[in-house]
Amino acid sequence: MRLLFITAFYPPYEIGGWEQNVRDLNHLLRQNGYETRVLTSSHGVQHPSREPGVDRVLHLETDIFHYRPTEFVGYRRKVKANIEATTEVIESFQPDIAFVHVMHQLTWAVPHTAENLLPGRVVYYMANSWPNEIDPHASFWKSPARSGLRQAAKTAASVLPLRTIKNEMGRYQLKFEHVMCVSRAILEDLAENAGIPRSHLTVVHNGVETDLFRPGLSADLNEKRPLRLVFAGSLFPHKGVHTAIESLKMLDRQGRLQNSHLTIIGSGHPDYENQLRDLVSEMGLSERIHFHGRVPREQMPALLPQFDIMIFPSIWNEPLSRGMQEGMAAGLAVVGTLTGGTGELLVEGETGLTFRPGDASHLAERLHELDRDRPLLQSLAAAGRRAVEERFTLNRMLTEMDAYFHRVLAIYSNQS
Repeated sequence: MRLLFITAFYPPYEIGGWEQNVRDLNHLLRQNGYETRVLTSSHGVQHPSREPGVDRVLHLETDIFHYRPTEFVGYRRKVKANIEATTEVIESFQPDIAFVHVMHQLTWAVPHTAENLLPGRVVYYMANSWPNEIDPHASFWKSPARSGLRQAAKTAASVLPLRTIKNEMGRYQLKFEHVMCVSRAILEDLAENAGIPRSHLTVVHNGVETDLFRPGLSADLNEKRPLRLVFAGSLFPHKGVHTAIESLKMLDRQGRLQNSHLTIIGSGHPDYENQLRDLVSEMGLSERIHFHGRVPREQMPALLPQFDIMIFPSIWNEPLSRGMQEGMAAGLAVVGTLTGGTGELLVEGETGLTFRPGDASHLAERLHELDRDRPLLQSLAAAGRRAVEERFTLNRMLTEMDAYFHRVLAIYSNQS
């Protein structure tokens, strides 16, 4: 089977864990007899480029961190170029199925073109609710300005771009005939808010490699040694990393979790990263909180078992975190929030402990609870590992996807 991946980002140029998932799934499908190709943006390279199996030729709508209004001037040109690039790749590769993943900053014209050229053979894998999200242009022009004078000027200037975007979006309405959702939470959101018929939606949980992510030979946790805490993920405000920092300050003031350290693994929006570093400095936690930076995923299986607890402080509706799955598979106890689809893996008192989103005091209490009860920490870590082994492996994910692709082709053949 020939499968064309369509994604806004593709490693090594990524902004989150989902693009890594796309790469891992691509490699695994190839190993299982699929012929694949990736159509992605030129993010990370100076100019559109082609490499074996990967076409980095699509234009993103704007800068991924800072919106630049001047980029709207070339909006139609970018859309036209994306349509031409998508058409060229599909016509040359002749895929059986187009498999759409990350759509952040990518115009709907791309999957719309795929739906036209491959009717009934476009499959979406939703790891967020992007069909419900406002586009980056409308988001900027509708956001309030800093002063009344600037707001008046912005309102006047917004008329043309907002009208243009509305007209363009109207031209590229998607059918969403075959949609896999990473969690039940995403399925419910799309059914209720995006108007996608439930008959078009199914859940295929993402998964991780439990043969790579395994518990290490850690020291006896019954000994009162300092706990090793970790956050691993993208550094954006909605990830709530500031909550973890604030909780450690509270514990420090209370004289709890003495000498325990928090390692922050990852990178993200530069403004938020600077905010976090300033927060650590202001709170006098520079000796207890370490910023590790982004780590290549191939190094994570060896790195994660060096910790005891993974803090998962997300304040947005997480689809289903792959990082949390990796932490559990690596034998870490998870203390996290139950936003979005997280509760489909993280169960209070069974596979981890939970706290209220944005509540640093509640998080501090849960961490102190595990510090006092090391057997509980160990039992939660073991239960989390079992849950991933039983329901969230990459091989299980592949098996379900393979069956889904064949059903899609069978439906197409019967209708042709």
